[in-house]
Amino acid sequence: MIVKFIYKLFLSIIFTLLATLNTYALDIELKPDEVNPGDIIFLKADYDTTSYPEAEFLGKKIKFYRTGKEYLIALIPVEVSTQPGDYTVSIKDGEERQNLNVKVKSYEFPSMKLTVSEDKVTLSAKDEKRVEEEYLLQNKLWEMSSKKAWNGGFIMPTDTPVSEKFGVIRIFNEKKNSVHRGIDLKGKTGTPVRAINFGRVVLRKNLFYGGDTLILDHGMGLLSVYMHMSEFKVPEEAVVEKGEIIGFVGMSGRATGPHLHMSVKLQGVSVNPLSLIGLDL
Repeated sequence: MIVKFIYKLFLSIIFTLLATLNTYALDIELKPDEVNPGDIIFLKADYDTTSYPEAEFLGKKIKFYRTGKEYLIALIPVEVSTQPGDYTVSIKDGEERQNLNVKVKSYEFPSMKLTVSEDKVTLSAKDEKRVEEEYLLQNKLWEMSSKKAWNGGFIMPTDTPVSEKFGVIRIFNEKKNSVHRGIDLKGKTGTPVRAINFGRVVLRKNLFYGGDTLILDHGMGLLSVYMHMSEFKVPEEAVVEKGEIIGFVGMSGRATGPHLHMSVKLQGVSVNPLSLIGLDL
């Protein structure tokens, strides 16, 4: 009897240890494992615990967010300036460690030479002051890190084609360079603009460069920006559904014709909106 009792106790201890190991074992899905500069990496961790793993990519700490009771997720921005090569996403949870490999592909962004009036390149002192104030205002928004709000995959904001891609290097008057940190979509004035996912309006304002600009917070440090609109459809602080009309295409701000400029910020980093929309979430 004593032997049987000890044997059952031994098995019970073993099963308990195995269950604990299974509960805390790192089971991480990473996709895609090959990206271009400016893309987004998606991490999914199957967890049934209250613990949170920590991830790190190129020295940047990445936070996981709980979604439901079965798993955690994280989004990693790849800076547009990242050089091609093989990189590691390091993940730790207590004493456990796991390294996942990511390849940043070689990608040459196209350049575009533009000739514009000098006042479009060199700003007056008054305009420079306004631009600086608006820059600081938006920087505060990029630091937001609310809980996950978006639901499922992201959609395009209009039904019109892309006229200028992310990452294009613009050279103004042969001397001033800027990187296009969003996408431009064609559209006549009045074309409906839709929210690319569930979110909250955190900015609804006329800006120097962007004109009538709307910014949505989707949670997890992820925000979408809609510029040059002709009209707003929703008030500030409004909560909007995926696909809901939030405004209309226009040419307000520094625009030479009607179109929508849409950009995405992830943890303060400008990323390719098409990378986000293309992710299988």
